[in-house]
Amino acid sequence: MNNEKIKIGETTLDVAAGSCSLDRIGNDTATVAIIIGSNTIDNILAALASGGTIVKYDRDGTEEWKKDNLIFTGVIKPQSEFPVGIEEKQIGTDDKPVYSIVEVMGSVLVVEYRLPTMQDEINRQSKQIVGLNAQVAYLSMMSGIDIEEV
Repeated sequence: MNNEKIKIGETTLDVAAGSCSLDRIGNDTATVAIIIGSNTIDNILAALASGGTIVKYDRDGTEEWKKDNLIFTGVIKPQSEFPVGIEEKQIGTDDKPVYSIVEVMGSVLVVEYRLPTMQDEINRQSKQIVGLNAQVAYLSMMSGIDIEEV
């Protein structure tokens, strides 16, 4: 069964079909159900903590959307019996095959994201300013030119 996927930074994770609402996030939060499957929980948590751009792919591997401003809230809800997709299953005999569509269940981590707030933007810019001040101080020291802080 092919699954929908999200790529967080450099890590690609399978997600339950139709569970990703990150592209429709409003003033609140949005969730996605990440299939544990071949990924360890530690690998999933490392990907979530890394941040970075999130890219959503459909079952055929076609990119649907890309977001670079979502913030992982830290909320994780493990669920052991979550509908992750559907598949066709033979329920008749080999002589008279009859097929039925069945729901596939699996273990997932339902994780939550939100949009950045004004405070997040202020914190990001403050860190950027600290980094720029350090670069200016280094260049001043290496060139011997004194720079006054304003």
